[in-house]
Amino acid sequence: MKRRATFWLAYGALLIVTLLAGIEGLAWLVTPAWPGYLLRPAPVGVDAVAQWSGGMPDVVFATNRWQMRDRERTTAKPANISFRSLFVGDSFLEGGFTRAALPARVEGRLVGAGREDIEAINLGVAGTSPIEYYYRIKELGLDLSPDAVVLAFYSGNDTVTQAFPGEHPSRPFIAELPRPSILGSIAPHTTWQAVNALRLSGAAKGGKYAPNEHEVITKALALPRAQGLPILVKMMHQYYFPSLPESTIHEILDRGGERFWEEFKPRRFDREYLQGWILDGVISMETSTIPLPMTPAEADAKISADEIAATMSWLTATDGLLKARGVKLLIAVIPVGTMDPAFAEFWKPWPRYYSYTLQRAAAHRAMVAALSTSGIRFVDLAQDLDGVRGTYRKTDLHWTEEGHEVVAKRLATEVMALAR
Repeated sequence: MKRRATFWLAYGALLIVTLLAGIEGLAWLVTPAWPGYLLRPAPVGVDAVAQWSGGMPDVVFATNRWQMRDRERTTAKPANISFRSLFVGDSFLEGGFTRAALPARVEGRLVGAGREDIEAINLGVAGTSPIEYYYRIKELGLDLSPDAVVLAFYSGNDTVTQAFPGEHPSRPFIAELPRPSILGSIAPHTTWQAVNALRLSGAAKGGKYAPNEHEVITKALALPRAQGLPILVKMMHQYYFPSLPESTIHEILDRGGERFWEEFKPRRFDREYLQGWILDGVISMETSTIPLPMTPAEADAKISADEIAATMSWLTATDGLLKARGVKLLIAVIPVGTMDPAFAEFWKPWPRYYSYTLQRAAAHRAMVAALSTSGIRFVDLAQDLDGVRGTYRKTDLHWTEEGHEVVAKRLATEVMALAR
């Protein structure tokens, strides 16, 4: 009896291993090649790229073999390169709405300064956080033999509540790559496919949408405000806020007048895209009765010390990981749009919605204060962006072409300092 049970256990285990190997083999055929599946936890959004290229035909979004918005790179450092820097971060590096991603601009400035021997490799992936940054560096970045890592930390959404668990954390069954998981350690291609099928990655998660939302918004914005605004009001009432009177929605969305409407007209670069989630946020915040901070001082008082500490634990772990390999780290702390007077003026009619930006500006100040006592090398980009008009996009809080150039100038200088 015992011998038979042993046989069937061994047979079952073999069957499971064979089945998993077969699934992994099939997944390998349709998964991005290494290191793409480690770098990008979800495919580049085809709809988003079509929207960018359709609205701004001069903006070309193309990825290399690593699935990054960058020129082609090699795993080994080229012979003519004396200093290799990796740029790790989220959509601020990926650069979906801009003419060129930030690392490409930095590398261009380095070439212009006669430093063709310095690389600025883009490892920026939208929808990721310092948790992914740490594992992206650990699981891939160190294999590229970098001399330095520039970690772009966005104060708007990069703080986390989960503290660094140490070098040997307990692993969930499945998690988006490059985060460790049981399935990921034995079947990474299957993991990549499963994460996307189940929409488990930060980049794949989305909110509610109205049917044909993009087309409805585009049609409305192409009309004069008096004709287009009722279309937006009807859509938001029907699919987002059925319990709110249309008159209330109309009053909120009409506060910006023609200035709001004109902001979404087609242009060659820096086109703003009005999306349902933005309208949802504006209406939700402006009709909410939850007390919100309305001044910088009130926002500072609401900052969670635990959240700042948890976030710092990942940045400190990243610093230690790189120091152990003799790699330099520079954290570039990115402020939110309150730096840009034009951004602040645009959102003035919606003070409760703007409150979110005030809160994230407070998070920026808290992170800068924490980094100042950490011993980690960092640069506060607020020093370069504060008071410069037209550096932030109004709707998605990312940099405009001007904003990218301001930051590229500063970071090119910083990279050259690291290379000394």
